[in-house]
Amino acid sequence: MILTVTLNPAIDKILILDSFEVHKLHRLETSEMSMVAAGGKGVNIAQTLAKLGDEVIASGFAGEHTGHLLCDAIRHAGITTNFIFTQGPTRTNISILDRKNETLTEINDFGQEIPAGDIQFFMENYERLLTRVDLVVIAGSLPRGVESDIFIELIAKASELGKKVVVHTAPKYTELLMQAQPFVINPDMRSNHTLLGKEVDGIEQFMEVGRHILKECPRTEFIIFTHRLENVVAVTRQKGYILRPRNLNIVNMLGYGDSFLGGFIHAHAQNQSVVDALRYASAAGLTNVEQLCKEVQDVKLINANLSRIEIEEVVF
Repeated sequence: MILTVTLNPAIDKILILDSFEVHKLHRLETSEMSMVAAGGKGVNIAQTLAKLGDEVIASGFAGEHTGHLLCDAIRHAGITTNFIFTQGPTRTNISILDRKNETLTEINDFGQEIPAGDIQFFMENYERLLTRVDLVVIAGSLPRGVESDIFIELIAKASELGKKVVVHTAPKYTELLMQAQPFVINPDMRSNHTLLGKEVDGIEQFMEVGRHILKECPRTEFIIFTHRLENVVAVTRQKGYILRPRNLNIVNMLGYGDSFLGGFIHAHAQNQSVVDALRYASAAGLTNVEQLCKEVQDVKLINANLSRIEIEEVVF
């Protein structure tokens, strides 16, 4: 059983246009060009894991009518929900995918503010959930009212019970994560390439900073950088891995990193080798970007795409 924690989930409104221009009226031509889905990084990963056949519990904060819509959509995907309902509505995020220009414009709502009492209730509930699961995924941003040291507390409580923790969040929290030392750190560097106080963008820099983090964090085993589809970099103590999908046919820039991480977690849970788990993860991400959906729909295509993944190994 896998627990995903999404402290700041959302309802995702996705609009797909042939060409997006400002100061212009756009009309959607088909229902497929407008999608509404449960969102937030942890929720997206939970949906990928459920598609792959894993048992998943999704937790976090939700509120009001949009919170009920969120939970209904998650349960419809075959995922057990265990959200704490709090004041204010769950946020709604808007994504505009321009197929002609291959751009993605995202407008993320600010979200609800979480009262201290609800945070305490969530933590108590989280401790109960930990007894039911084998691995924890903490992903996404923090809502207002929740301090960043919650990452340390969440990771510590899971680690005390021997649970592996995977964290995917903004790079500004990396120093905090290094204190807690989760199993996997996957910085979300889509819009911010600053990590540990310096610009990090390129294979050599990814390798260097990944090795530095692992040197400082003896309990952490993987640092993974997924925001460059053509050159994903994974760093372990012994080796670095560069993953390159061949003949990319990108039709969708939504959810690559979430599909990759979901694929990696699934493969790791199946006791696959490091290389095989990374190859499967990359194939899951590749499958996602070649379909016009937020997450993988046909998991059989992942196995078909395994042969399209090239892996370069760098021995340290």
